[in-house]
Amino acid sequence: MPDIRRFDVRAPSRTYPVVVGPGALDELPALLRETGVRGRLWLVADAAVERRYAPRLIEALREAGYLVELQTVPGGEESKSLAQAAALYDWLLAGRVERGDALLALGGGVVGDLGGFVAATILRGIAFVPLPTTLLAQVDASIGGKVAVNHPRGKNLIGAFHQPRLVVADTATLASLPPRERAAGWAEVIKAGMILDAELFALLEREVEALLRLAPAPTAAAIGRAMALKAAVVSEDEQESGRRAILNYGHTVGHGIEAATRYARYLHGEAVAVGMVAAASIAVELGLLAPEAAERQNALLTRFGLPIQVPEADAGAVRAAMTLDKKAVAGRLTWILPTAIGRVTICRDVPEVVVDRALARVLGPG
Repeated sequence: MPDIRRFDVRAPSRTYPVVVGPGALDELPALLRETGVRGRLWLVADAAVERRYAPRLIEALREAGYLVELQTVPGGEESKSLAQAAALYDWLLAGRVERGDALLALGGGVVGDLGGFVAATILRGIAFVPLPTTLLAQVDASIGGKVAVNHPRGKNLIGAFHQPRLVVADTATLASLPPRERAAGWAEVIKAGMILDAELFALLEREVEALLRLAPAPTAAAIGRAMALKAAVVSEDEQESGRRAILNYGHTVGHGIEAATRYARYLHGEAVAVGMVAAASIAVELGLLAPEAAERQNALLTRFGLPIQVPEADAGAVRAAMTLDKKAVAGRLTWILPTAIGRVTICRDVPEVVVDRALARVLGPG
C-alpha cells in the first residue's frame, strides 16, 4: 500500500515497529506473527469503536489462527481509573491469562493508556499492542510506553513505563471521528512541529485544507512524521529522565486545565493547545521567542479549529492543579518553552508573576 509508512522505535528495553497509514489494520495478523506474538489475544475496545472495527478485525485474527477474547470499556476519561483497571484484571484472570498472551487496545488514548497499564501490571507484564483509532492516540499516546490511569488529584498519576510489542495506526479510522476530536488530535501534530521540526510545521501551514479533509497522502505524511519524531525522542530517553521532557510542551498548563475542570469540559488536545499558547506567551515575555513565532503557532492552532483561550476555566483552580504536576522538581514546575519554531528549551526558574500573567491571558479570572 503506497501510503503506509513503517519505522522502528529503538528504546533501551525494546525495539518495536510502528506501522501507519490507510488500511494498516488489515496487516495486523501478519505483523503480530512477524513480531513474535503467538499466544491468546485479549482485545480491549472502546465501546463505540468496537461496533465499527472489532468484528472484521477479530474475524481476520481468528482466520490467522489466533484465539481472541473481547472486552469493551466505556469511552471517556472516566474509564482511566483503578476501578476500570480492576474490572479488566478480573476479566483476564477469570479467563486464565498467561504471560505469553498479548493485550490489544483498540480505540483512543483512554483505552490505550488503560489497556497498557493493565498489560504492564497483570502477571508483572504481558505483551501490549495499541491499535489507535484517534488522531491524538496515534501521534501521542501510542508511542513511548507511558501507560497510566488517573487519580482524583491529577491526570496519569498512577502508571508505568511499558513499551508496546507493535503499534498499528490506521489513518482510515480518522474519517469516523467527530470534527472536534480530529481537531484535538492535530494539536499534538502541531506540537511536534513546534518543538522538533520546522519543516513539519510548514507542511501543516501549507496543507491545512487537505489535512482537514484527511486527504490520504498528506495525512499519512504529517501523522507519520509526527510519530517518527516522537519515536526518535523516546529512543533517546525511554523513561523521561532527560530530553523526552520536551514532549510535554503545553502539558503543564494543559493538564492543569483538565484537572481543574474534572476532565469533563475540554478534550486533552484542546487543553494542550491552550497550554502551548501559555508557554509561548511565557517564552515571548522572557525574550526567548520572537512574537511572530508565537503568532504563527496560535494562528495554526486556530486554523485547525483549536481553542487558544478557555475563559470558562478558573485560573486559581488551574494553578492549584498545576502544583501537583508529576514532572515538578523540588517543588518547581518544569516548563518547556519554545525558542523558535522547531526548537525548545527546558526551564525550571520561570518567575511566578510571569506564569500568572500568561494564565491571565488564556484563562478566566481566578
